[in-house]
Amino acid sequence: MSAVPLLAAPHKIDQKTFDMIAMEMSGERTQELDRRIVEYHRIQGSPMMESVARDVILPALRAMNVEASIEQFPSDGKTLYQTYVSPIGWTMRSGELWIAGDAPERLCRFSDVPMCVSTYAKGGEWSGELVDVGDGTSDDDYKSIDVRGKVVLASGYARDVHRKAVLKYGAVGTVIYPVASDRPDHPDMVRYNGLWTRAEDVAKTSGSFQISANKYAHLKSLMSKGPVRVRGNIDADLGPHQLTLVHAWIRGSEKDEVVVTAHLDHPKWSANDNASGSAELVEMVRTLTKLPKPRKTIHFIWVPEYFGTIAYLDKHPEVRACAPFDDPRPVPFAKAGCVIANINMDMVGEDTVKTNGRFYMTRAPKSVPSFLDAFLPDVLAQTREANLFAPTGTRNYWPAEMIDYYQGSDHDLFLGVGVPSTMFGHDPDWTHHTSADTPDKTDASEFLRVGVLATNAVYWIATKYEQPAGRIAGATQNRGYRRLTIPPVFSEQLAGTPLAKENDLALYETINFLDGHRGSDEIAKLLSDELGDPKYDKAWVDRVLTQLAAMKYVAK
Repeated sequence: MSAVPLLAAPHKIDQKTFDMIAMEMSGERTQELDRRIVEYHRIQGSPMMESVARDVILPALRAMNVEASIEQFPSDGKTLYQTYVSPIGWTMRSGELWIAGDAPERLCRFSDVPMCVSTYAKGGEWSGELVDVGDGTSDDDYKSIDVRGKVVLASGYARDVHRKAVLKYGAVGTVIYPVASDRPDHPDMVRYNGLWTRAEDVAKTSGSFQISANKYAHLKSLMSKGPVRVRGNIDADLGPHQLTLVHAWIRGSEKDEVVVTAHLDHPKWSANDNASGSAELVEMVRTLTKLPKPRKTIHFIWVPEYFGTIAYLDKHPEVRACAPFDDPRPVPFAKAGCVIANINMDMVGEDTVKTNGRFYMTRAPKSVPSFLDAFLPDVLAQTREANLFAPTGTRNYWPAEMIDYYQGSDHDLFLGVGVPSTMFGHDPDWTHHTSADTPDKTDASEFLRVGVLATNAVYWIATKYEQPAGRIAGATQNRGYRRLTIPPVFSEQLAGTPLAKENDLALYETINFLDGHRGSDEIAKLLSDELGDPKYDKAWVDRVLTQLAAMKYVAK
């Protein structure tokens, strides 16, 4: 027998609240919504992704009488959000790849396997002799091979192959096959690849297809006997569209937010990556509507992965970490609540036996101190103790753990502005980014367990968590701005003036507001609200403006 402590330490979350959430959460409801989402070809910046946002996610939220809305940002293959170039809009209708000749043979069809057409491929028809160039992503792969007017067969990533083969060396199209080491036990899978066509390349780009290892072996067998021609036909449009985000709020009495994210995009099917996270967020919202209102606001966002999140953060500089952080974005005029934490749900409903995976939660990198690293393992332990299984789900052992920081989803972007963030996910997963990522690989029990864990964590943060006193003070003073915010040249001009002894943030904000053509009354109110100090009244502002005028400062 093993020793059992007489008094186990209580969990952070009180058991009554935990059980209330566990009783309300439905793995089956989440799984059912997952099956609806996978019917859409959900590519970033595309009308297809806008459709699933408007036709599935938004109506589900509004049926709960939850505050919810759509937000969109231009996505045209050239607009920049920080350093990210937005993807071009892509409307995909159909596509087929054939072996040409007296006995034509179809290699793939979009309606059968949506991933067989590389995303952002250009519409049109082309044909040519197949030429196998190996990896196809470096100039060396083309040194002794003339591919002009031919179709390049390669194993590199579609975007990189296409830019070399078509844009640089004149091929008419590309066909991508998997490298021999990529999941050889599943030779009929088709991998997800994209061209990520830029606006300036639309006129000279072409189409591209993905084929399985078995189809590649078949082609190589035919090519060993003589030249093989293929023809591709794609019905698709490339052009400007929008990045579409869905927002939902469980409003608290305070402005500070807990942000929960999931990316809604990826090709048709993609049940785990990431219809699962998107469906789980909807069920979390539904469950939270049954609980008392939280103190902090809980903000749910369904995003186009990376691109939607960076566009949101770029266009909303008021969305900031609660603790001081060297945020590269401009200091906003408007005051807003800070973001306490971000939980990013990316691949959360897997049948871990079928996918040979495990559930994980990531720690934050050392550059962003995070209370989640200490808090979430306790919630995980409490969830494991609950021994949760859905009525129609598996009764498998639950492999689950906290792991070191792991990049690859939207939590990275919140970490980039100093917000404590984690990703909930699964790996390894042999179906990841392939045509095998289908709803039969999901598990209602896993949706239940992960949903209960995430909802309890989010609700506790929004109702019980208090920032450490030192960090609250820092956040109140500068909302995550760098402490020395006045430009160095202007700082030198302050030397020897009455302004040299004034609070640098107050001065910088006064200059910002002045540049925004605000009057002294409005500046005083904004400063008082932001800094929480009645000292910064109209008289103080007038005195500063007089000094600035004496220094010949001119508002921008």
